[in-house]
Amino acid sequence: MVEQRGIRIAQVMVNSIADELGVESGDLLLSIQGQYPKDYIDFVYLTSDDHLEILIAKPSGEEWLLDVEREVGEDLGIRLEGIIYDELKECSNHCIFCFVHQMPEGLRKTLSFKDDDYRFSFLQGSFITLTNLAEADLERIKGLKLSPLYVSVHTTNPELRKRMMGKRDAGRIMNILQELKKAGIEFHTQIVLCPGINDGKELHRSIEDLATLRPNLLSLAIVPVGLTRYREKLYPLSSFISEKAEEVYQIVSSFQHKFSRCEENFVYLADEFYLLTGREFPTVEEYHGFPQLENGIGLSRLVIDEIEDLQPLLPERMLKPVNLLLVTSTLGQQVLKRAIEPLRQVQDLQIDLLAVTNQFFGEKVTVAGLLTGQDLERAILKAGPERYHLVILPEVVLNDDRLFIDGLSDKEFKANIPNTIFVQDFNSLIDQLVEMNLMEVKN
Repeated sequence: MVEQRGIRIAQVMVNSIADELGVESGDLLLSIQGQYPKDYIDFVYLTSDDHLEILIAKPSGEEWLLDVEREVGEDLGIRLEGIIYDELKECSNHCIFCFVHQMPEGLRKTLSFKDDDYRFSFLQGSFITLTNLAEADLERIKGLKLSPLYVSVHTTNPELRKRMMGKRDAGRIMNILQELKKAGIEFHTQIVLCPGINDGKELHRSIEDLATLRPNLLSLAIVPVGLTRYREKLYPLSSFISEKAEEVYQIVSSFQHKFSRCEENFVYLADEFYLLTGREFPTVEEYHGFPQLENGIGLSRLVIDEIEDLQPLLPERMLKPVNLLLVTSTLGQQVLKRAIEPLRQVQDLQIDLLAVTNQFFGEKVTVAGLLTGQDLERAILKAGPERYHLVILPEVVLNDDRLFIDGLSDKEFKANIPNTIFVQDFNSLIDQLVEMNLMEVKN
């Protein structure tokens, strides 16, 4: 991040070139080759030469001009704070389904900032709309081959996209994607589906249009709109019910079969649609490497298969009786109640599943990642956590700073429920049980 005149150096690797030159964490990077890097992309590009001139400032204000000679490919050993060093490009759309507009005050500040920056898309996989690209941005993307990008399409109907996103330039999406394709840029896409607006015939049209961008279009995720209880004075929208979800399933599955016959399928349904319709999740092979796992596409299949893979390693019984409370969302419960059956076959292992209703955002928000610390704490305390050896929460409820979405820290949470652990997956849960000498896995 920008700090005063330069970019704060967060870390200097031991015995690196920077370390030997006396660079320290907390110093400020002022320029490389006489230029100020706007972002991490610039930093990588500017530091690609073997002979470098780097200007830094010490906390005292003293400036050092470093003359660096290095071997080809040798790492400087500098890690900067953040990835964007000038002004972050903010979203200027007014989407009828925007989740940020449905949030109350008092949450983490980062949750109320709507970024729409192509650099975040390239570096971190965040979705952008391409509505705020200046010509210079587009040329930079093409010139530096910033690929793949992640693009929110929502619809390829120009007039409908303008209405959905509340921006005049939004209708140019296919033109921009075609220009990116011509330049050799690849991209993943998504459609946030709103019942009665961009589903049905509009969804059919969007998939057909986007299919023409293959092979540069790598994947298309169809995800349902998320609605909170904070929608006063916002565009009237409804959530998907099973009948409408079935219509979406029929449209998408027909395309999937069509594409699979002539080439690899690229369109994927969010897990919620399978749960709403009662349909079986696709196989691992049908997800083709899970290109949009961060978007919730295929996560349920991985959870189910993970437990099945672990089953041969599970013992017949625990080393001593163990009670576990597995906490999830109302949507997660539908997957986990099936996935944990092999664990429930282990003698002396009692697993209770607690599905927490999202009181904070409203019952229509059903994913685990949007459960607040206060809702989780309230539900767990009501269930009686003292009856369990461990209360198990998914890591997805915390951000990188170990904060829940409402700002509660994991330490504050564990002060009230000390037997809480956070796990990435069932493998890490099994490791925790082994470490606590509660379970011994088979060799």
